[in-house]
Amino acid sequence: MNKVLLVASLLLVNQLSFSAHHGGEHNSDKVIIGYDTTEGVKKPLYGGSLENIKIWEDYIAAHTNRDLNAIRAANAEDFVGWAPNGQVIEGSDAHIAFLAEWFANSDPQWTHMYSIANNFIDENGKLQEWVTTEWAVKDLVNGVEVNSQEVFDVLIEDGKIKYIYVTARPTLPTN
Repeated sequence: MNKVLLVASLLLVNQLSFSAHHGGEHNSDKVIIGYDTTEGVKKPLYGGSLENIKIWEDYIAAHTNRDLNAIRAANAEDFVGWAPNGQVIEGSDAHIAFLAEWFANSDPQWTHMYSIANNFIDENGKLQEWVTTEWAVKDLVNGVEVNSQEVFDVLIEDGKIKYIYVTARPTLPTN
């Protein structure tokens, strides 16, 4: 009987040790995936919530569907976007006007390449949740196919798109 209790106790301790080491949903240890230095100080970046990637994927789907109402609803009140050409788009009204003109004159299509959710605590102690994501964009402008790879850094705050930084590079047309 003592041997059975001893073996059971050892198995329990082993399981608890394994669970604490390997984490899962209840592990309070965060995994450092990189560093942020935008505030002039090197701060650890941690793996973020996959729910933020879903928010971004839904946002791109609204672009694909030309659903300007869904895009407006997904934007934070203080939305700002930085386009690859240097243009700064401040506010949802300006964003919707920009998109309406773009969609009227071309036909952009997005193909997902990768997404990474990450977060860090800023200098004010506030959690910043970001998605860094790349998409292949195929556009048809005046009958000419224009292709690019676009990387988006997206700040998501309270489930809304607050900031979008976009960088792009042209690519050759796909066949």
